[in-house]
Amino acid sequence: MPPAFFSPRAVVLDCGACRTALGVFTRRGSRLRLDEYVAEKFAPASGAGWLEHTRLGLLALRARVQATGPVVVILPAHLVLTKFLKVPRVAPAQRAKIIRFEAGQNIPFALADVIWDSVVAGENGNEFEVLLAAAKHEAVESVCAAVVAAGFEPRVVLPSSLATLAGFRLVQPLPAEPSLVLNLGARSTTLLLVEATRFAARTFLTGDPSLTGQPAADQGQAAADCADRSTRLAQEIARTVLYFRRQSNWTNPVRLWLTGGSAGLAGLAEALTVKLQIPVGWLDVSGAIETGPGVSPDAVSADALVLADLIGAAATQLRSGQPRVNLLPPERRDRANLRRRLPWLIAAAVFAVAALLPLVVHFRRLAAEAQRKTAAIERALAPLRERDARNRANLRQLEELRQELVLLQSAYDRRSSWLNLLADLQARLVRVEDVWLERLEVVPPAAGAPVKLAISGRMLDRTNPLARVSPETLHRVKTLLGSFGDSPFVAAVENEHFDNDQPGILRFDCVLVSNPQHPL
Repeated sequence: MPPAFFSPRAVVLDCGACRTALGVFTRRGSRLRLDEYVAEKFAPASGAGWLEHTRLGLLALRARVQATGPVVVILPAHLVLTKFLKVPRVAPAQRAKIIRFEAGQNIPFALADVIWDSVVAGENGNEFEVLLAAAKHEAVESVCAAVVAAGFEPRVVLPSSLATLAGFRLVQPLPAEPSLVLNLGARSTTLLLVEATRFAARTFLTGDPSLTGQPAADQGQAAADCADRSTRLAQEIARTVLYFRRQSNWTNPVRLWLTGGSAGLAGLAEALTVKLQIPVGWLDVSGAIETGPGVSPDAVSADALVLADLIGAAATQLRSGQPRVNLLPPERRDRANLRRRLPWLIAAAVFAVAALLPLVVHFRRLAAEAQRKTAAIERALAPLRERDARNRANLRQLEELRQELVLLQSAYDRRSSWLNLLADLQARLVRVEDVWLERLEVVPPAAGAPVKLAISGRMLDRTNPLARVSPETLHRVKTLLGSFGDSPFVAAVENEHFDNDQPGILRFDCVLVSNPQHPL
């Protein structure tokens, strides 16, 4: 996906679980420069409490920095659902259909209630690995409303996991061996596996929002918190790495990088080194950028562990090759596009009026002269118009006859279309094998709508006759239904449904929308 706006400057708002930060970045050659940086911290909260803290934090940032132009909003990980999909190497249009179908299957909400986007996360053999990011429309709209109320213009809403990835790649552009990045937040933890141009991500709740990396008053309690945190993190890391090894042939990571507000918990890095048996370090992205005269190096150094997302989000807009998704609500995206085009439209209209004014005066004189000549011509054309009226009447009769001929030809074509459609379906079933249709009936069409056919059938899984059908059989059925869409007699395949309750047999249902160019 291309950047939302082309500019050597980017303003980023990081709406974290316990802090709100603003950074103004510019591109200086191949490096980024941080020209302004302010942050507001608050106590961890959830739901309406977190949103209110964020709203107040944004107002405080606006009072401290008069940043103008569109902004990139980093959506915290606890508001974003991420899923990884595998899609076959097919044409982009077909791949988009598959991703949309998989989104409906994997997002546990109605697609109308969420904002979702996807990006290719890597390649594995003959498949693409796709990151699917989704957030509830209500939650994203609430954050955008708070951003607008503070005087900012949201143009991109970026999940924090992709911001963390871009920040890591500023430090480690293309790691040859798998690396693990943990962004430890107050309410959630983002886990990234990164290898060369490939990545995988998972987010899970921390379980204790009080762990923000601040030193505990009691030393014994701090040690207990560290031991508990490291044990839970090691378990989640082992579970996640095992899952991605099975799903996508990942190998074990050789190094762990810590970032986020809780990464500074005393003894956490050492405990994870012992439990995971790999080197553990801190991800300091601040060294990969320059700082402008208006930014205190001490402030950047003090917040080094929480700047990965802020800097990474700027990198997604100012550097090419970074994976991006945009969860900005569609209605806000449309309004932003209109506002961006409006000055150009007004300028074009003014220029057109100014350029046409001399022509209007000239052509008014020509029009008066033409009107006089037209009156003389009309008098000479009166007899010819009567003859033309008779000719038009004859042409109308010819047109009526032609339409009747078209209707007769259409009726003849429809008689053969059913035979051709059934023959086409039979040929596609024969190529797939072990599949048959049980029902084919016409759905009562709406007025003016194309004919729809409801079909149902079954596919036999010879390799698993006594168990649930294998994923390969499900893939074969999806491929078959996809091939129905390629038929010249079918415009679309809708309402796909699969039932694998019967051992060894996969039952499927769908609706075929007829192609108006080949009417039935």
